[in-house]
Amino acid sequence: MASTTEPCRTTFADNVETYQAALSSLFSNKPEDTEVDLSKLFHPTFTQRDGEAVRDFPAFVAHIRWLREILPPGSVNLTVTVFLCDGNQRAERHTSTTKTSDGIVTPAETFQFVELADDGRISSIVEAVRRGKPYKED
Repeated sequence: MASTTEPCRTTFADNVETYQAALSSLFSNKPEDTEVDLSKLFHPTFTQRDGEAVRDFPAFVAHIRWLREILPPGSVNLTVTVFLCDGNQRAERHTSTTKTSDGIVTPAETFQFVELADDGRISSIVEAVRRGKPYKED
């Protein structure tokens, strides 16, 4: 009797709620768990391109680990406001605030174009970030 096994596919990028939760998780876990955490969401061939850099998976892991080290827990809040799906492509817009340990809050608006690998993990992100004027929270 032949057994057919469907390949396992992650589905976090299939709806706005789970995609937003995945983005939020980038900033909310322990620095030492960064590579394990990101391996669940990003394909090993992952690349990220923004206005500042092009990062492969190891460089992206190092960047997120650094953010986890310098930002206090719960300091990044984001809300996905637009989420579009077409096959293995996603386009999304989210607003966010980042609060540093000295109480400075920086708002931002991010536009992402995402491509998914066959297993559902993200294989590439091209993004543009528009940062607002930082302010001191009372």
